[in-house]
Amino acid sequence: MTIAQAERFYEQDTKDYEIEKNKDFLIWLKTSIKDGYYCFIKTEELQELIDNIVNWYEIKYPERELEYFEGTKHMDFQDIKRISDVMDIRQLLFRLPHKQLCLMKCGYRAKGWGQRPIYENGKEIGCKTQIFMRIDRKTEEECDSLWDKNPYFLLHADYMTGEVSNCYELEEYLNSEERIGLDELLSIFNEKYTDELDFTELKKSVYNHNCDIELRHRILQLVALKLLYSRNTIPERGYERAKRFINEFNKKLGLTLSTEEIDEVINRDYTNGERWEMVLRTYVDEYDEEHSYWTVENVAKKDQPKEESKGIKRLAKRMFNKNRY
Repeated sequence: MTIAQAERFYEQDTKDYEIEKNKDFLIWLKTSIKDGYYCFIKTEELQELIDNIVNWYEIKYPERELEYFEGTKHMDFQDIKRISDVMDIRQLLFRLPHKQLCLMKCGYRAKGWGQRPIYENGKEIGCKTQIFMRIDRKTEEECDSLWDKNPYFLLHADYMTGEVSNCYELEEYLNSEERIGLDELLSIFNEKYTDELDFTELKKSVYNHNCDIELRHRILQLVALKLLYSRNTIPERGYERAKRFINEFNKKLGLTLSTEEIDEVINRDYTNGERWEMVLRTYVDEYDEEHSYWTVENVAKKDQPKEESKGIKRLAKRMFNKNRY
C-alpha cells in the first residue's frame, strides 16, 4: 500500500478489538449470561488476554524478521537467531494468568471437581482432573431403607474431554458400555429421562462449556483483528502476523478460526479511485524538437484536466531548458 492507502486503511478501523466499544460482542455476552451462562472472567481480563496474545505475536515475529522475508537484510543482526519456533503456544499458555489460561483450555465446569491418580505398571505417574455433578432421581416417596435407591447419584467426567466415567448408577439409563461425553449424555437424558431425572447441573455444565468455546472463539478472532490493525507495523505485515496466528492456533488447539474477516479488510479498495504509476511522456520544445520524460501519474484518471496537463508540460519544458543552458 502507498502511504495514502495505508491512512485510509487505518481510518476504517472501528476498534472492535476494544471490548468496551464492541457492541455486538457485549450484546452476545449479556444475552448468554441472561440465558444462564456463568462467565467466570471479567471483560477487563478478556481485554488483557487479547493484548497479551497480540504482544506475544509481535515479539515472536518482529519487523526485521518479516522484512527479511520481504528481501531486506539487516547486516548488524546477522548473528540473531529466530525465536519463533521456541515461542510456541504452550509457552504462551504457561505465561497467561489463571483465568485466561482456563478460557484457552475451555475445560468442562461443574460445582465439584477433584483429581484422581493415574497409574502405569502399578506406579503413579500423574493425576487427572475430574468434575462431578449431582443427578437427582424424581421419586415421590422418601427412601425408607438402605436397600432403596438413593435419591441422587454423582456423575463424574474428565475435565478436558467431558468423557463420562463408568459407574453402576448409570447402567440402568445407558444400554451401551461405550464411553460417552457429557454432551451426548445430556441428549440421552433429554430424550428419555426427563420424567425420571433432574439433571439441572448437567445442563448448566454443558451450556457453560458451549458458551466458553464461543467466547474463546470470539476473543481469538478479535486478536487477529488487532494484529491486522496494529500501528506498530504496516498493514501487509499486520495481515501476515494475523494469518500466522490463526494457522498456528487452529493447528495446535484444533480450533476453527477464520481468516475471512481479515481477508475482506485487507482486500478492500483503498485507492480512492487512484492508481499511480510511472508514465513516459513526450513534448515538443520551441525548436520543434521532441523530448521524452518519466513522470508519476494517476493512470486511473483517463481525462486529466487541461490545466493540470499544461502545468506538467510547462514544468518539464522549464527543466529541459534549464539543463540545456
